[in-house]
Amino acid sequence: MTASDAHPGGGDLLVRGARAFVRTGEVDAGGELDVLVENGRIVAVGSGLDAGGAPVLDANGRTVIPGLIDVHVHFRDPGLAHKEGWETGSAGALHGGVTSVVEVQNNPPLSVSLEALESRIEHVRARSRVDFGCLANLLPDSVPELDAMAKKTPALKLFLGGSTGLGGQTDRGTLRDLFAAAARSGRMVVAHCEDELMLRADKLKYPNATANEHHLVRSTEAEVSSIRLAIELCEETGAELHVFHISTKAGVGLVREARARGLGIGSSTAPHYVLLSCDDAPRLGNLLRVNPSVKTREDADGILAGLADGTVEAIGTDHAPHPLEDKQREYRHAPSGMPSVDLLWQLTYELVRTGRLDAETALASVTSRAAESLRIPGKGRIEVGFDGDLALFDPSETRRVIGAELPSRSKWSAYEGMELAGFPTSVVRRGVVAFEHGACTGEAGGAPLLLTPPTPH
Repeated sequence: MTASDAHPGGGDLLVRGARAFVRTGEVDAGGELDVLVENGRIVAVGSGLDAGGAPVLDANGRTVIPGLIDVHVHFRDPGLAHKEGWETGSAGALHGGVTSVVEVQNNPPLSVSLEALESRIEHVRARSRVDFGCLANLLPDSVPELDAMAKKTPALKLFLGGSTGLGGQTDRGTLRDLFAAAARSGRMVVAHCEDELMLRADKLKYPNATANEHHLVRSTEAEVSSIRLAIELCEETGAELHVFHISTKAGVGLVREARARGLGIGSSTAPHYVLLSCDDAPRLGNLLRVNPSVKTREDADGILAGLADGTVEAIGTDHAPHPLEDKQREYRHAPSGMPSVDLLWQLTYELVRTGRLDAETALASVTSRAAESLRIPGKGRIEVGFDGDLALFDPSETRRVIGAELPSRSKWSAYEGMELAGFPTSVVRRGVVAFEHGACTGEAGGAPLLLTPPTPH
């Protein structure tokens, strides 16, 4: 918690008669579980709890999990709200069991000053249905303001490789200065790791590329080279690094080796990097066009191994919406990015249902480990003292994905027609029912995430 931000409080609620998804305290998976929330925080977990004067939400045997933390979304608002906006984006988050998001602004106005960051936070506060953290942008223009912004942001976002809305940094000296400034401010660097010069060369190498070659235009080597450089810069400057949307087995290996050497290096991935592969490009076309690119099945297996051993700490959607008509342009004119915040739990649970990830790891990657990866306190666990963020679902119920019916604005999905389970029937944010039976309830009013104090190096 920062000195300036007190806990926002919340409601009182008893969730009665739920079932645990994995072992929770003294309750085994499948055992009865009650959760009592007072003023937004969990005060008791067990069975047969007394509600006192709190309202009761009867789970009727549904499974309860902590509200999810999506560590990487682009809601494009302010600036490009016609592509998403916080009202629709946060409604989509609740549909996916998400009660907290960390948002990257990659379109103007960028958060390169304290004034810009605070303005953005207030803009979001009035519109979001979930709690939120707003990343500051790490650019040469923002360096004089980093110390001030560090108190208001979970981390500093840097694009080593260009992507939708922002160009990548190419000068090593400039990058070293940015990493050093981040270290002085006490906030980790969260990075889009692709080598910008390699990206430019590969684009020239494939002048007539289609979506089928996107994984060659945005190559494995571009990511691996960039991660290697970022790790070197951390060693030189003392900065900490979190690699967003890691997409390669080799990249996971570099992070694993750096962690073994005791460096402060972490990473997260996205559902499309483990559920899809470049073999799906002929079927999906530009719907699969994301940056970094979706690569091979072998890469997906390497990322899953990283999730299993903790090298890859979290799964965040990198929810990056565009209108369908934009995605249906010729490959060279189509934007990169896909929506999926509406389906974060459903897609994560699919990894469990298909035997690709154990239940405990899958859940932690979108709850406790997700929160810890960006040092967000009070989120991601059903334990006393944590926020009363909960999602209830029936694990036996399945539905087909219909993009047009999802709450976020794009109304399309790369997972169209997939039969998934884990659709939340009720979502609770800080003790208040925010989503029930397919619809948002109540008014917007998310709060900034509490932050651990900056630790300058």
